[in-house]
This record gives sequence, structure tokens and C-alpha cells, in this order.
Amino acid sequence: MKLNRYTLPVIVASLFAALLFFFRLPVSRLLDIILVRPLFADVKDGVWTDLVLYAVLLVLAYWTAKSQTRTFLYRLVLYGLIFYGFQRVNSYWVFYRLSTFDELVYWDLFAVTLLLLVPLSYVLREKSNDSATGNNEGFIEDNAVTDVEDDHFRRSIAAKEIARLILLTRNNKSFAIGILGEYGSGKTSFLNLIHSELSGNDVLKIAFDPWSAGSPETIRREFFDLLASKVAEVDLSVSSLIYSYGRRLAGFDARSLSWLNWLGFLGNKGSVQSSGEYQRINEILRATGRKIVITIDDLDRLHPVEIMEVLKLIRNTANFSNVFYLVGYDKGYVQGAIKALNEAGSLDYLDKIFQLEIPLPKREEDDLLVTLQARLKEMVTPEHYAVFENIMIPNGFRSRYEKAYSGVLRQGRDVVRFINGFKIIYKLIGEEVDFECLVLLELIKFRFPAIYELIYAQHDVFLYEQPLRSSHQQYYSPVMVKDEGSTKRSDEISLFKTHIEKLGWLSPEEVSLLDGLFMALFKGSLYHHPDSKNSISYPLYFEIYFRYRLSQRDLSDKDFKAALASGHMREYMDYCASHGLHKELMVRLMQEDINKDRRHFEQIIRWIFAFGRTYVQKESKFSFDYEALVDKIYNYHNHTTDKLYKKDIDAYKRFIDHLFGAAIAPFLFENELLYHVKKKGEGFVLSLSEMTAHQYSYFTQMAGSGHGLSEDTLWLFYGAREHYRVPADERGAYYEKWRFEPSLAVKMKQYLADKDPKEFLKFSIQQDMRDRSQAFIHREVMEMFDAPSEYRSLVAENPALDDEIQKEYLELFDKLSETNFQQYTEIDLKTELHKPERG
Repeated sequence: MKLNRYTLPVIVASLFAALLFFFRLPVSRLLDIILVRPLFADVKDGVWTDLVLYAVLLVLAYWTAKSQTRTFLYRLVLYGLIFYGFQRVNSYWVFYRLSTFDELVYWDLFAVTLLLLVPLSYVLREKSNDSATGNNEGFIEDNAVTDVEDDHFRRSIAAKEIARLILLTRNNKSFAIGILGEYGSGKTSFLNLIHSELSGNDVLKIAFDPWSAGSPETIRREFFDLLASKVAEVDLSVSSLIYSYGRRLAGFDARSLSWLNWLGFLGNKGSVQSSGEYQRINEILRATGRKIVITIDDLDRLHPVEIMEVLKLIRNTANFSNVFYLVGYDKGYVQGAIKALNEAGSLDYLDKIFQLEIPLPKREEDDLLVTLQARLKEMVTPEHYAVFENIMIPNGFRSRYEKAYSGVLRQGRDVVRFINGFKIIYKLIGEEVDFECLVLLELIKFRFPAIYELIYAQHDVFLYEQPLRSSHQQYYSPVMVKDEGSTKRSDEISLFKTHIEKLGWLSPEEVSLLDGLFMALFKGSLYHHPDSKNSISYPLYFEIYFRYRLSQRDLSDKDFKAALASGHMREYMDYCASHGLHKELMVRLMQEDINKDRRHFEQIIRWIFAFGRTYVQKESKFSFDYEALVDKIYNYHNHTTDKLYKKDIDAYKRFIDHLFGAAIAPFLFENELLYHVKKKGEGFVLSLSEMTAHQYSYFTQMAGSGHGLSEDTLWLFYGAREHYRVPADERGAYYEKWRFEPSLAVKMKQYLADKDPKEFLKFSIQQDMRDRSQAFIHREVMEMFDAPSEYRSLVAENPALDDEIQKEYLELFDKLSETNFQQYTEIDLKTELHKPERG
């Protein structure tokens, strides 16, 4: 008897209906005894009863629809409605009506609940699918394509044609088609696409997974058990024959697994195929006219012995009419497995097994890139995706010259594996580092992990730090060497490339690919700074790319940018100062591009001035890179005012003047910066006299306050010096000399009369570095006074000076006066005037 998939449920439903019809009274009495009386006899009808029943039935419907298969639900609804119908018209029952809907009885709720199950299951399934596809927070599964809509490589056209020809073929023996492709190239997806095109009642589709069988001995038994169960949907009689036939084959003696016996099966016409069972199965399958398509995937996952067993099934023991085999494998691997078992196995052996072998259709050139784009778009920020789409794709992935990044990803599986690895890194440091650098480095790590480790371990060999004056401008550049294969003197290649060429295990294409990625990572040169300030080229961020996290000594670029954008930089400065990140923050502030617009320029310069005070307080007044800041504010050739101030030099001058005017004690940062600006001579937006006026203000504010002539006040005085030139004996030559600013010198003489001059006196003494007993008074100090006697009188008559210090200093003064202050004199300083030896 020939059955289709709907025959058996219809028969069972009919038998169930007949049972209810003929035994309706016993069934009703049984229900009354075990269900109605114990549970519902004492329940009173009413609104609350209705509401509780609604809630219970909804929960049951939700749980059933969510937890059961669609097939189970169809059958439950079918049998349940039959049962409901017979009981609803059964005169045995007296039904009570609902209090909330008097048109319905309580028993009608059973039917309503059943009718809700199927649509509810579709809704829940769709929600589950949406959640699964829309949630990109976790890893991506390397799932094979199961639907034409997911066919990103457009192989469904070829799959459809293969399916069409299978349906048209009339085969007396099995027809085996091999789908050839390397591991991860998409064979499973292609088989699924063929499978999906084989629709209709005339096709029975079976998927057999031999690698799950566990051993060669069980492959045959499990194959025929699966075939028998599936064929039961077509014909129950042939199903039992196949089951019996398979069990008999599984009981063959050990000689059936002998490889010499197997190697002879192709020519053995009197083997298992001559059995009556085999002939009967073959005749019945031919008579049905239905195609049986058996898909066997991942043949190349099996051990050689298991591969042999599958090939034997295809060619001999299951070589039935109307049967098609679709088998996916890497041909090189399978041929190697055959040869490993028998050296005599020829390379054309598979030609005797498979009537047709189809290499996997090649993907289009940009297919992997399109897939990578789609995956990245789901997980990175819009700003980062714009970098990938607008910069990396045109300049790297589609380049056919030096880079060709797409060569890293060779197949669809590579894209999934790369994205899963990249998700981890991007979540950890994606907002701390440059996106382009991160992608390039992760491409290297994905395909060449050993080279990735090499770049980190030997970066001091392959890279050198550009010896720029300013620390914030220093960055790594590739070390270039002469290309030995070139005749041009100017031709250079990276040392990195020459090194990996000598490793010996990389192909020329891989060397070229790696060199392109490396040069794109570290693309700064003598004439070009890396644009992104959190690039891997900058020492401030290099380690983070490999560490995947910030250490306590790392500056967060994410937090820096957030403070920059929100206007909370003052709070961020306080945080960095209290956590020992003041050096890193100053480097990052100095790196910031200040040529965007006037507002941004003034904002950054204000912050540098404000944090500069903290910086010199924590480090020293000489540790700051004043020359770099001078370059930023000097307005060379009116560049700043022309670009940002619409040539309004007065507006720029007011801004700079306000910065120096708003300085706060102890004024060390601003005073030293003015010294460096003044040293450049005329040309700054502030005149020399205006800058000196600021220094005079700093000095007098400090001296006039509680600081008096403190060490900090003396540094302000010293920083207000001016340089001048004295002609030398040779024509055109001159000597560089300096002196204290006259206006500050006049004020200092006033302070020496009534303030404690101890720090000034200490400052004025110079001791010989080799012989600390030798000392003299700085020439520049003596030049402040019209005559030495004027200075001596101020010291001798100062009422605030300690007597011992006064006495010792006057002793030194008098000794030096004997030589007209032209040479050292010997003196053993015992008071605070003695300066301890440094180091």
C-alpha cells in the first residue's frame, strides 16, 4: 500500500472519531469519574471563576505553543477538536454558560484554546527568530545557508539547475554527485540550496551524517535504519524490507570490511546485489517513481576507514533505483584517505563512485567583503563603519597594488571567525584606539598569529621613533633598508619585509600581503604624522593594541574625547593629576589638532595653559616642552590669525594677553613660557615690553604677598632675564650674554632693603663643581648695582636677614672684592648659604 505523509494522521483521526462515536457513553462516564466530579463539581460559576479559567488556559496555551513542535500541535488540535465536537453534542452533558460571555459554555473554552495554539506558535517562533537574528551582542554561529535569501554568494542559480536535472533523470541505479570544495568554502550551504530546490511530493529528501555514527561498523546499520524510517512515508512494505536488508548487511562477517575485498567490490557482480531482498527493494523503489535524494555532507571529516564504508554504501550496498546521492568533500583529502589504506588505489578511483563531480561555484570578487561589511555594520559605531566604508575599502580591500587586505579572508568561514575574534577586542578597546589600525592589526593576528607576536616582540627592530624635538610629536615609523634586488639608489623596502622573507614558511603573496598591512599600520614618515592621535604609531597607545585593556598608566582616549566634547575637561584634568596621568594628558592635549576653528583653538590653548601649571608643579618648571607650545601660539607668518581669526590680529592679541594676565600664583609656568617667547626676539603678537610687563606683575605679586623673596619668587626674577649680544674681537662675531630685566632689577633692589634676602643670596653664589670650597658671586647679580658698595650696604643694613648668614655672606663679598669679583675665592660656607652637591 502506497502512503503519503498525510495518510497515517487521517487514518488515526478516523479511528479516534469512530471510537468516540461507538463508545461515547463509556467515555463520558469515565471523564465524569476521573475529571469532572473531582475538579469541577464544587466550582461555582461567576465572573471570578471565568477570569481564573481564562488565565489558566492562556498560560497552558502559551506553554504548549512554545514548548511543542509544530507537528505535535497540528495533531493535538485535530484530535482535540474531534473530541470537543463529539462531547459538545453528547446528550450526556449539561453545560453551564460563562458569566462574562453567556453565548459560550465553559466547554467551548477548550475549543478556543486549541484554536489559539497554531497561530500562537507562529507568533512565538517569529519573535524567537527576530530575537536570534537581531541580537548581535554574542558570537556569530558559523551556520550554513538554508534559504535562498541568505545566499550571499549567489550560488542558488547553479543549485536550482542541479535540482532540475535530478528531477528529470530516470536512473536504474543510484546516481552519485560529488560537490567539491575546500574546508569552510561553503559546501554545506550549497548542498542545502540544492536540497531546498527539490520540492514536491515526488521527492523524498534524506540527510545522512556518517560522522555521527561513531565507528565504521555502525555507519552501515545507521544508514539503512534512517533510510527505512524515511521510506516508511512512501511505502511501509519497502521500509520493512530495507530495515531487514540493512540488519542482514550489518551482520556480515569481518571479511565485509576487508579492504582487499572492498577494492574488488566494483567488479563483483555476485555480491549483496544478487540477494532477493536487494532486487525486491530495487523494483519497488523503481515502481514508486519517487526520487530519493540522500545528502551526505562533510565526507572529509571522516577517518579513511569510515570514508571507505560510505563509498561502499553509495556504489554497492545501497545502489538502488531512483536514488541520488549528493556528497560534499574535499577531493584531495578523500583521495589521500584512499591511498593511505591502499597504495594501489588510483587517483581516478572516485570516478568509479561518482558519476558527476561539481566544483563549488566560485564566489564573486567582492562577496566576502560584502559579508564582512554587513557583519561590521551590525556591531561597530556609525563613525567607525564610515571609516571602514570610505577609507579602508577603497584604499585597502580593493587595492590591487601593495595592500590587498581582502587576501586575509579566503572563504566565508573566515569572515565569521574573524568577526567573532574582533568582537572581543572591539568591545574591550574599540573606543580607545584608532579603528583602522585595530582592524588591520586584527587581520594580521587572524591569519598570521606568529607574525602578530613578532611585531610586538621586535617592534624596536622593525620600527624607530622619529627623533622630533617635541615629545608629543614622536611616533613610530618603519625602518627602511636598501632593496638588494633594485638597481635604483632610492629604492627602499621595509626591514620587516626582509625579515619575514627569511623566515621561509611564507609564500611571496603572503609576504606582500603582510608588508602591505604593516606599512598601512605604521604609515607615518618623516614628512607625514599619523593623523589619528590614538594610532598604534604613537608610543602613548602602542601597548594598548596588544594588551586589550588600559593599565593604570594609560590615558583613556575615550574619556579624553568625552571630556573634550562635554566641556568637562577641568574635571578630567583633576582626575589625571590625582592619578599620575598628568604627563600623558599633556601629551594628548599637545597632540590635538588646533587648526579646526577659532573656538576649538582657544579652548585647547586655554586647557594647556591651565594644566601647564599643574604639570610644572608635579614635575618641574623645566620639564615642560615650552618650545612646542611656543610653536602653537607664535602665529608664524600670521598663519593662525589668517586662518582662524579672519586676519583680526587684535582679537588674537587680546586672547593671548588675557591668558598671561589670568595667570595665578606662583606663575612659574607662564613666566617660563614668556622667557622662551622673548628669546625668539620680536615677532610675537605681544611686544617685548608687554611680555615683560606680565613678568613684572608676576614677580611683584609674589614678592608683595606672603611668599616674599621665596625660591619661587627668585625663579620668576631669574626667568625675566633678557639676552643681548656683545661684539667680539673678530669682525662680525659676537658673544651671547644675558642680564636681569632692568625694571625687575630696580624692584629687586627695593625688596633687598626690607625683605629677607636669604634665597637671593643663596641664588647669587656659584660654587666650583670640583672644589666646593671655591665660590664667587654671579656677574649678572653684581651688574644690577651701580657699584659693589651699593649691594654690600643693602645686605649689611637689611634688618630681616639672619646675623650668621649676613656675616658669612659679607665675608665672601669682601674676599671677592679684593680681586674685583673676577675669580673664585676660598671660603668654607657653614650656614644655609652652602649649596649641597647635586647628584
